[in-house]
Amino acid sequence: MNLIEFIRLIRKNLLLLMFVPLLMAVSTYFLTKNAEREFTSTAMIYTGLSTGFNIESTGEMRKDQFVVNNSFENILNTIRSKQTMREVSFKLLSQILVLEKADGKTANPKTFEKVNELIPIHVRKKIVVRNNPQQTYINLQNAYDNESPKEIRKLYNDGNSPFSLKALSEVKAVRKGSSDMIELSYTLTDKGLCETTLRMFIDIFMEKYKGLKVSETGNVVEYFQNQLSTAKQDLNVAEDRLKFFREDGQILNYYEQTKALAGKKEDITDEQSRLTGELDAADNALRKLEQKLTINRESFFKNNELLTQKETISNLTSEIAKNSLNPNYSGQDKLSEKVKQHEKQLTEGVRNLYARTHSTENVQINNLLDSWLENMILVEKNRARVKVLDNRMSEIKRDYARFAPLGSGLSRLEREIDVHERAYIQILHDLNQALLRKQSIELSSKLNVIDKPMTIELPSKKMMLVILSGLVGFVGILAGLVVLEISDQTIKTIERAIEMTGLEAVGALPILNKDNPKHQKISETLLGQIVTNCKLKISPNRLGSSTPLILFSSTQVLEGKSFISEKVAEHLRKSGASVLLIVSGDTESTVLQNGKLIYPKSKYLSEMKNISELISSWIDPNDYDYCLLEIPPLLSGNVPTQLLQNANLSILTVSANRSWKKADKKAVQILETYHFPVEILVNGVSWDSLENQVSESEIKNPKWKSAIKRVFRLEFHNKEFIN
Repeated sequence: MNLIEFIRLIRKNLLLLMFVPLLMAVSTYFLTKNAEREFTSTAMIYTGLSTGFNIESTGEMRKDQFVVNNSFENILNTIRSKQTMREVSFKLLSQILVLEKADGKTANPKTFEKVNELIPIHVRKKIVVRNNPQQTYINLQNAYDNESPKEIRKLYNDGNSPFSLKALSEVKAVRKGSSDMIELSYTLTDKGLCETTLRMFIDIFMEKYKGLKVSETGNVVEYFQNQLSTAKQDLNVAEDRLKFFREDGQILNYYEQTKALAGKKEDITDEQSRLTGELDAADNALRKLEQKLTINRESFFKNNELLTQKETISNLTSEIAKNSLNPNYSGQDKLSEKVKQHEKQLTEGVRNLYARTHSTENVQINNLLDSWLENMILVEKNRARVKVLDNRMSEIKRDYARFAPLGSGLSRLEREIDVHERAYIQILHDLNQALLRKQSIELSSKLNVIDKPMTIELPSKKMMLVILSGLVGFVGILAGLVVLEISDQTIKTIERAIEMTGLEAVGALPILNKDNPKHQKISETLLGQIVTNCKLKISPNRLGSSTPLILFSSTQVLEGKSFISEKVAEHLRKSGASVLLIVSGDTESTVLQNGKLIYPKSKYLSEMKNISELISSWIDPNDYDYCLLEIPPLLSGNVPTQLLQNANLSILTVSANRSWKKADKKAVQILETYHFPVEILVNGVSWDSLENQVSESEIKNPKWKSAIKRVFRLEFHNKEFIN
């Protein structure tokens, strides 16, 4: 469909295109005449999700946009959740139900009356608690959960009230671009209820969102607190076991004690070796002196006094040796003085005893005796010291035997305490992180209302709806017409006939109006074109001495072939040619009437061998310039196959108001079998489709119409524009 055809379609259906949109616009006007005014309430909330600062923020930390977008979706879904809408619905209802009359701020009188209609008085008596909206709200929740009374659940689930799920779903929440702002808006015919609803939405969803954020870390904190308590108990038990182990083993500091014990053992071993050496040396020297002095040590000390002095010196030396290991002992000097006194007494006693049994006048004897006394005292001292050291070494060995098994047990307990201590420290660290995260979430979940709900009246949409309905009606009807036009499979024009049939066209005729001279003139022009084309299309191979035979056929009945054959014959006669027109009619025999040879319709033509069998013997076809023969429809089965062999041209008449079917195509193949020209003639085309066949001067359109056509054809230099 080109632009010209589109304009013709509009012109053809102009009344329909005007009436339907006008009807729809008028109907819309009366339907919206008494429509209520609408109010819209908007609010702005700051979230701080992408640019806000919290406890966990460190400097210029870039936030993950995926996480930010997910957080915004969580907020928006919290607003849109059914639980939020249900709480808002029942909060609004509880505030209205406790009112005795509409206050205008919560609801206008119309909404108040509607609530009273939706909730009967017997239901209100069960639910409403005067001057107590909170208890009324609780009763509404219980009634919904228990489905008793059923009116409450029906009120919320049905979409006929501003308190229903469907109505509250109209609350819009959108993120403003890529900012941290969320805009909420709601439109309603009740100004007070509109603003109250939005305010209620903000309060409830902010509380729910904060609760959801806090609950994210609440369980984590509780888990770590329980784990910390368990770890503390395990650590205390391990420390108590170590305490008891130390007390039982008399351990103050195992490692220092064992170190000191090893040091003491080493010192005692060295001292013991030194004293043993001195003892052996002194004892050897003493034996040599005894040989020189002829002294028997055992018999010499049978004297009780000397024996007592020797034992006293030995005991005091042992005491000094024992106390030398104690750095805090302060009686060492006194003991040393006592030892010296007893040594002096022992020396005097030995000298006296030796003097009684030996001569001491020799000086060398006195010196040897002094040496013997000195070595004898040294031997006794060293023996006492060695004995003390032996006892001390035995004590150290006992301590070694006691500390040896304690080391592994102490190490195991210390490792156990270390494991529990590190576990306790790690859990304490995790708990601190969870508490930090919890505090950060609590701070970041505090959404701020930047713009409180503000309500304005919306402009009336009445005129816009009227215009829109008219446009919808116009576009809808036009679209329907275009679809019908495009999907129309009828032949319509000569161009479509050529395309559908695959045959060449001899011409086309419109529906004629005998009373219109313009139609008569154009039809004469078209008939002239048809006749001219027929003359050009007559097969030259079949031209000879015989008269050209032109067949007028159709595939179906009522195609107009009789009318067209008469018009063609009439036009040929006007041009001076003699024409024999043979048509079928309601006669019993062949008759010549008004220049037409009429044969009976009932006559069977399929077996006729030549045209002379069809006409009277007194008529010779060769006396005529043209012979026009109308044959029955090709699909009727009464086809004169023998006569077709003598035909020079077949004009197939096709009605423009029908489609071309497969049966039509098969019927045409019958004519094509005889190898003579088969041309179609389209009957009943529209006058608009003739512009490609008739000159524009003959159509004589108004100048404005011709100008519009030239504009759409881009014919800007047409001769009509030249003065």
